[in-house]
Amino acid sequence: MMIPDLIAFTLAAWAVEIMMKPISVLLGDDNPAFLRIVTRFLQEHDDIVVVGAAGGGEEVLALTQDLQPDIVLIDLAMPGLSGLETIPRLRAVLPEVGIIALTVLDTNSYRQAALEAGADYFVPKARLNTDLLLAIRRVAQGAPSRQEGDKSV
Repeated sequence: MMIPDLIAFTLAAWAVEIMMKPISVLLGDDNPAFLRIVTRFLQEHDDIVVVGAAGGGEEVLALTQDLQPDIVLIDLAMPGLSGLETIPRLRAVLPEVGIIALTVLDTNSYRQAALEAGADYFVPKARLNTDLLLAIRRVAQGAPSRQEGDKSV
């Protein structure tokens, strides 16, 4: 095999491996029932694996450093260290991690605050079943973060 062929073969094998690797997701929410529901929902999709769940911001930070997920889904309104406070800390420790902000409060001010804190996308909990998978896949593929215009998926 010639060198250019070997390089092409190696790159093709690497691309296949990357495409087949499931997207690892860490969940952060203080509601255990919500964590169970979202975990079950995501586990129905072969390209996504839930690697952990945290009940607060400090735990999200610790698990993110330990587990190195591709994506962190984080509720903005958790007691203690809120999601809004956790997001910039996540960016400081792992700037490459994808961050999707979740909340029941679907307002422009929450959306703007989440994106300014460093979230890649904002998904209202009322639209999880329609928007969450698309957001996860976009962030995992490196789609432009913090897009102008409508900040939700």
